[in-house]
Amino acid sequence: MRIVFAGTQSVGKTTLVEDLHAAFPEFRIEEEPIRAVARTTGEPPPAIPTQQAERRLVDYGLQRLVAAKAGDRVLFDRSPLDAYAHAILSMEIGGEVDPAFLTELRPKVQTALSNADLVVFVPIEKGIGNQADGFRYLDESNRRRVDQILNDLLLPSGHLVQAPVMTVRGDRLTRVKQVRKYMVGAIRH
Repeated sequence: MRIVFAGTQSVGKTTLVEDLHAAFPEFRIEEEPIRAVARTTGEPPPAIPTQQAERRLVDYGLQRLVAAKAGDRVLFDRSPLDAYAHAILSMEIGGEVDPAFLTELRPKVQTALSNADLVVFVPIEKGIGNQADGFRYLDESNRRRVDQILNDLLLPSGHLVQAPVMTVRGDRLTRVKQVRKYMVGAIRH
């Protein structure tokens, strides 16, 4: 089972992934692409996503998702979907991303997500503060905009995801219980 976690910065995706890994140690964690790429290149993520940076993230995430086989048990902390959402934001706020670049990325995002068995969306929740992630660069309004972009992209009308999409809500323990229930049911079958 290949589970992809999506959400804007600092909503608790990594915490959720780590909590689920503790409950299901047979699953491996696939590191968040932004961290893996930053470590590999030695470059921190740019303040406003560039075409080069987003292409690198999408290509890395695509490679990792395609490498995971149907029977693998993997928790993906983010995917090309998140990079795509940030690219959309970059275009909206005057970055170098343009519609042609988004058109170039879209098939890669679709291919990557076609290798997911479940997509877990972690939205911004009232009453749950920002989680420190070490890579935050969005102000609150742009963070909320990425949250909305991801929500819209995950709708069936977005035609990006064929896998089931689960939106988790509530505190840390409640989120874990929601995903855990799905995982236990899927593992039994």
